[in-house]
Amino acid sequence: MEAKCLMIALGLALIAFFNIEASADHKLVVYWGQNAVYNMKKEKQYWEKPLTHFCQQSSYDVVVLAFMHVFFDSRQKDSLPGLNFAFHCETSMNNELPFLLRCPQIEAGIKECQKNGKTVLMSLGGASGGYGFTSDAQAKTFAHTVWNLLLAGTKNKDIRPFGSAILDGVDLDIEGGSSVGYTAFVREIRGLMDAGTKKYIIAAAPQCPYPDHFVGPSPGTALGDVPEMVDELYIQFYNNYCHTGDAKQFNIKTWLNFSKKRNGPKIFVGMPSHERAAFGRGYWRTPAEVASIYNKYKNEPRFGGFMLWDASFDQNHIINGKPYSEHIVALFGNKGPRPTNLPQTIATDPTAKPGPTTQKPDTTASKGTGGITSCNGISDGIYKHAKDCGKFIECIGGTAHTKSCPPGLKFNPDQKYCDWPANVTC
Repeated sequence: MEAKCLMIALGLALIAFFNIEASADHKLVVYWGQNAVYNMKKEKQYWEKPLTHFCQQSSYDVVVLAFMHVFFDSRQKDSLPGLNFAFHCETSMNNELPFLLRCPQIEAGIKECQKNGKTVLMSLGGASGGYGFTSDAQAKTFAHTVWNLLLAGTKNKDIRPFGSAILDGVDLDIEGGSSVGYTAFVREIRGLMDAGTKKYIIAAAPQCPYPDHFVGPSPGTALGDVPEMVDELYIQFYNNYCHTGDAKQFNIKTWLNFSKKRNGPKIFVGMPSHERAAFGRGYWRTPAEVASIYNKYKNEPRFGGFMLWDASFDQNHIINGKPYSEHIVALFGNKGPRPTNLPQTIATDPTAKPGPTTQKPDTTASKGTGGITSCNGISDGIYKHAKDCGKFIECIGGTAHTKSCPPGLKFNPDQKYCDWPANVTC
């Protein structure tokens, strides 16, 4: 009897230990860079704070920079990618690369985050943008471009947007185009990552309907073909029928089962950090509701934690004296930042500076006319909004999803992404 009791006690202790370990591994992810709160509060004091602030003051574990929203920009030399960080960074690299930005303040923020144990990723894609691939070969080319501009690649050192800072990985936020090429991209960039000594993360941010239209998992998609190469999924359980507030439709278990069966990524519950951060009402969850979700799934081995869109809404959403995010992090055991060694950096030429920018965006491009307000009888895709050129409509299965461009941009119906106002005729 004593031996039996001892075994039971030991078993309970092990269960408690592993539960603690699981909790310690849970993370809070946030998207930063788009100042989404501007859609609600125009006054500058409410705008999204610099990256360095969140690296020093927040309890986020992963910060995802948003966005590299154009993969091949034909307006630039060698069709290099385009970036958009709202007001945070607007300095062109040089005359030949007006949309590949040079961002010293973000560079400093990346290093500060990494110094404080936080992971920093670059989000590729977004709700709008000129991205996607026409072939696997093009996807592989883009993987090398990302490797050299953002990660540990040593080519193009003089045009790295974040100087010597080396990001910790990439996030695929693919909300338009097609699934073509993403398997090849993941395979290629994973090969580059695994050949080095630094640990990298490949993440994706699918919509919650299963499978996601662009990344799967279904045959021919990245999650269908190479789920074991993707580390984390920041699933958007909002702006969709399968959101966190609908107990019958909230399909996190489906995603968890997929990951378990396919040796796939950790599953994160994506949520808006404020009621107004989503495209509709009813998607935001109170801290008590988040706690209920967490307690139900925290012991699932494939559960990773929570993702928030975005940092700007979170910083302005104070509940009982604390930002919304702090109430979520408290569920994980009130852990703080985990200091690491100095961030890895790439050697750059200290004398190299971006050239002066005198070139303006091409004002003859993307005139576009017409527009829609509904998707009845219209094929899936992204379309101009008939009444507001700062918005666009994405048609999925006949349903219209109205979305807004980042502050200061207008939807370009010819290029299918949010663009400089000079390029768009409303």
